[in-house]
Amino acid sequence: MFRTILVALDGSEASQRALDYARDLAAKYEASLVLVNIVDIAKLVAVAGYESPYPAEAIEMLRQDGKAALDSAVSTCASKGIIAMPVVGEGDACDEILRIALDHKAELLCLGTHGRSGIPRLFLGSIAEGVLRRSEVPVLITR
Repeated sequence: MFRTILVALDGSEASQRALDYARDLAAKYEASLVLVNIVDIAKLVAVAGYESPYPAEAIEMLRQDGKAALDSAVSTCASKGIIAMPVVGEGDACDEILRIALDHKAELLCLGTHGRSGIPRLFLGSIAEGVLRRSEVPVLITR
């Protein structure tokens, strides 16, 4: 049914649950996983209140943290016999997730949601909601 499943990881418990579901589906359907971490610099600057441009060292640190988290997830998948490819993207998280999904011909997208509401949702937005609204393939959202 699914050959390629994209999983968006941000280090949260919600994204870990999405990875757990995706691993189970990958095992069942003998699918591969595309594990994605996005560095959304514009949103980080807006939320954190840092002056623009965002310091290059901090951006590189975010990239390295994302790569380390993805490498760990790839190792976990490999130990269960699941092929997983790490991808670090940069830009608007929703746009990047959808672009990477298209590039890798993902047939299912798995994302966790933080369940934010009110002011936090206003400033941080909902990546999961944006992906759900715009995706042309099925989206599995975990809480």
